[in-house]
Order: sequence, then structure tokens, then C-alpha cells
Amino acid sequence: MRAIPLFVVALVLCGCTAPAPPAADPASPAGSAAVPSSPAASPAVPAFQQSLPGSARRECVVVPGDATLVRSGDFIAGDFVEYRRQWHPDLGPDLGKLFWLPARPQLNAALTVTATSGGRTETYSAGSLATNDAGQAMYPSGIPLPAAGTWKLVAQAGDGWGCFELTLL
Repeated sequence: MRAIPLFVVALVLCGCTAPAPPAADPASPAGSAAVPSSPAASPAVPAFQQSLPGSARRECVVVPGDATLVRSGDFIAGDFVEYRRQWHPDLGPDLGKLFWLPARPQLNAALTVTATSGGRTETYSAGSLATNDAGQAMYPSGIPLPAAGTWKLVAQAGDGWGCFELTLL
């Protein structure tokens, strides 16, 4: 897997500990995963995170084809460009890596990612938080999606939630 430039990771991680703002509408969009209610009032989202594709609200977001990092609710996830570059239907566990940066790291909260597409559901567990070289909390994960199509990836860790719609060709 191609390495993500250190300055990109540092920029993302420098503001990833701010909680997401509360959701304006906790109802989930038609056909999407249930959206848990957001925690009470929280500080403003750092400017860098506001510039990422996606949303600080707890809603499913489409991952643009050229986006490396995308935000949904309580997570920033990536590297989607590299994931798409490496993906194929028989992707083994050594590829298909995505990382998940929680807005509010919870020490004992394991990450679970539920992927659904066309009536098929796959569940992946990333286990506990890891710490990168900068001392920031993140979840590394292997998500070897088995088929082309649009996959809804719902990430949950403790009360953290995010939803990413990723299309693979």
C-alpha cells in the first residue's frame, strides 16, 4: 500500500479529538442504516475538518472518487483513493486497508464496520484503538469487500458513528 504523506495524516489528526456537533435530524435517510442520536452540545469543528468532503452530521455520505479522506459524523476515514486503486473482488486480508479517526476516542471501544450492498452484509472488526507515531488514536482496519457495487460502510465504536457510501467498479 502506498504511504500517506505524513503531513496529510498530521493535518487530519491535529483536530480529530473535537466531538461532532449534534445532528439536526436524527431520522435516517430512507433505506439507510439507523443513525444514533448525537451527543449533547460540542465545540466547533476545526476548520481543516470542515473542508473535508462529507459531513460532521451523523448521516451517510457518498465518498467522492477523488477523495482521500472523508468525514461522516464521528469519524474521518481514508485512504479511499488507495483503497480503490488496490481493490479487486478477491482482495485478501493484507490489502483493503482503511483507517478510522474517531472524533472522541474511547479507550475500550472496539470498532465494528458493517458493510452492506445489494442485500449482502459483511461485518469487520478492527478491535481496539492503536496509536500512531504522533500519539493520536486511530483504528486501522482490513476491509476486503468481496464484490463491485456501492457499499454502505457503517462504522461504530462506543457512541461514535459514521456512514460512508463507497462505490467500487
